[in-house]
Amino acid sequence: MSARRRSLRGFLPVLLSATGLACGGPDICLQCPTGTPTPTSAVTVTGTIVNTTPFQNPATINVIICLNLPSGGTVQDCNQSFLTDVNTQGQFTRNSVSPGPETIFFWVDMNGDGMIDTNDPIAQLTDSQGLLGDVQAGQTVTIANANINFTTETATATITVSLTPTPTPSPFTPTPTPQPT
Repeated sequence: MSARRRSLRGFLPVLLSATGLACGGPDICLQCPTGTPTPTSAVTVTGTIVNTTPFQNPATINVIICLNLPSGGTVQDCNQSFLTDVNTQGQFTRNSVSPGPETIFFWVDMNGDGMIDTNDPIAQLTDSQGLLGDVQAGQTVTIANANINFTTETATATITVSLTPTPTPSPFTPTPTPQPT
């Protein structure tokens, strides 16, 4: 990629607003009165990284989910994004992503400055079947067996988009109060 340097500070308002959705927003249901959970108003993105070239510790990789990226755009052209990190086993999950066309990038912040620099490894996930072109609310995107090639700045994976399972609420039963004997 050409010269790139972008602060993640631009991502902060999106991250804060998306995080607010996960805390008591309309996508949860506690003891639903009708017995049916409220449908989720967001998308979940989950996945597993199995290989990187050159090797990178999975825990150093960030996943950037970019919405509505213009055709041929790069991560610098991403105006609405969601960020998550990867654990040491290569697994990641990001809840409360807005619905819409998604482009997924894998990025390593080499100097830890929170900015995409020229020497930072970055790769874009190839979506040859167009499965990420119109992700709807209530769906889960699964990126399985991701192989990331930071040299060619590309990544491949098995991509599936499915309905997010909704929790079934359990009926509320009061706890009996012990009676004195």
